Amino acid sequence: MSAPDQRPASALSRRDAGRLLGAAATASLFAGAGPAAAASASGKADLVFHNGDVITMDPKRPKASAVAIRAGKIVYVGGDAGARALARAGTKVVDLRGRSLLPGINDTHLHAAVYRLNLPPYALDLGAATVTSIADITAAVAAEAGRTPAGQWVRGAGWSPGQLAEQRGPNRDDLDQVSPNHPVFLQDSGYHVSAVNSRALALANIVDVGPNDPKKPGVDYDPNGRPTGILRYGAQALVQLLLPPWPREQRKQAIQDAVARLHAQGITSFTDPGLGPGGDGLGGGTQGMETLEAYADLARAGDLHARVSALFLPCSQSGGSAAAVEEALRAFTPPAGVDTRRFAVRGVKLFSDSGGDLLVAGDTNEERAAELTEMVRVAHAAGYQLGVHCYRWVPTVVDAFIAALRRHPRADARHILMHGAFVPASLLPTMAQHHIGLGPQAQSWANVIHGTAQGPAGDGFLPWRSAVDAGVPFLGSSDTPVNDPNWRAGVRALMTRRGACGEVHGPEQRLTLEQALTSYTSAGAWQDFAETWKGSVSVGKVADLCVLGGNLRTTPPEDITAVPVAMTVFDGRIVHEA
Repeated sequence: MSAPDQRPASALSRRDAGRLLGAAATASLFAGAGPAAAASASGKADLVFHNGDVITMDPKRPKASAVAIRAGKIVYVGGDAGARALARAGTKVVDLRGRSLLPGINDTHLHAAVYRLNLPPYALDLGAATVTSIADITAAVAAEAGRTPAGQWVRGAGWSPGQLAEQRGPNRDDLDQVSPNHPVFLQDSGYHVSAVNSRALALANIVDVGPNDPKKPGVDYDPNGRPTGILRYGAQALVQLLLPPWPREQRKQAIQDAVARLHAQGITSFTDPGLGPGGDGLGGGTQGMETLEAYADLARAGDLHARVSALFLPCSQSGGSAAAVEEALRAFTPPAGVDTRRFAVRGVKLFSDSGGDLLVAGDTNEERAAELTEMVRVAHAAGYQLGVHCYRWVPTVVDAFIAALRRHPRADARHILMHGAFVPASLLPTMAQHHIGLGPQAQSWANVIHGTAQGPAGDGFLPWRSAVDAGVPFLGSSDTPVNDPNWRAGVRALMTRRGACGEVHGPEQRLTLEQALTSYTSAGAWQDFAETWKGSVSVGKVADLCVLGGNLRTTPPEDITAVPVAMTVFDGRIVHEA
């Protein structure tokens, strides 16, 4: 297999050319951002904030009380008098009254299209706030079936066994009782399991098997070889690929609505981690190329009011191979004609594991580890940043990153371990040396950790403070729709290590407020290769800001989730005001 970097210069692909042009355009933007923006402080401002606690996330000026904005840029950070001097007739002046102002929140792992397209009116909301039992789920399915023409799909999402009185998910028999004539597809809250009825199983040709017949990987069977209606990981695609695809216009509307909901949380930047040919059978059919193109359409039209990085997804959740990665990348051309500060495909997402065996092609984990290493090499050699979904196989993934870096040296690849629950302490210096980021979701772990729960990795379970102290880039995110996009809940979990059960796990791994906020601001800008123009409240950077309804520094960590978002500014414009 020939590596992409071994081609002659004349064989430069459209993908490579597009990426080089995008990088050149971005470099041009960076070159003009600093001095020009600083010089503009001598003019007047469009928007002024004063009398506040400005958490700048800028080590050169960590604190201020006032900020001034003009033409989408920050032109002043400092004391109140200097900011007020830039006000003019028509300047909007906001008295913060001691409240906190910080950079716009950057969620480094958030599935915006999946989030919105798996809520009403597109799908039933089966989250913990809506259903508490399988009876609640079947009642919702029955009502939806009654409104839906026979033969058309009933969709829903958000259920979890832990939230249900029965402590299990719905199965085909539960769903058949209320929807015999409609195929039913219900996605779980973690997006790794689907529940379907008999009609959906028949359409997917998932049938009973005999004692000696092969079983489909990821399909649950009862002792008699009858499929239960539960599909896991890659097996979900057997049904999800049958779902009628959402038209691009609906995807665009859903993305815009998702962005508006994120603005209400103070979020101005996010990474949508996994859009591409491997995504048509994931997230209820919302992670395919059509969604990636929907983002690009919005960006070209000036209708994408967030800064979005996407990861290209060449393979599904299981069974991926180096050959599939190479083929998908060869066929992919990054979107042209888009402002890379609004939308850019910066990397490639691969799946390693979700806590069990490796999920890629191969008959043994040894074979799968070799395959994953080659998948990483192929994507790295093509010039992409890698984001690898992994839980227990962190050493294998880190080894694959380092092997790729040695074979195809690149000064600043910024590869990311996404989720990364079990990280041996001995691995942290290596990760720091090679600038390998760690992207857990503190909200997710708050739902499952207990005071005594360490697992086989011992102190390597959720080593947040150890990672930060070692110099590992530490990234904050929600994994929405797995969790609500409430970054304050993430900050609270990072600072307290308190689980939903009430117990504290590993108090020595707590982060400070500044460290937790870094993960949701400047660290996110680092992941996006954008630290020169966003991620802190600094003169010359884009005016993406989050104003809170209280003061974070004086709020006890346990109470941070109660602090509301009062205002969000994107590109110098107020896009949300409570």
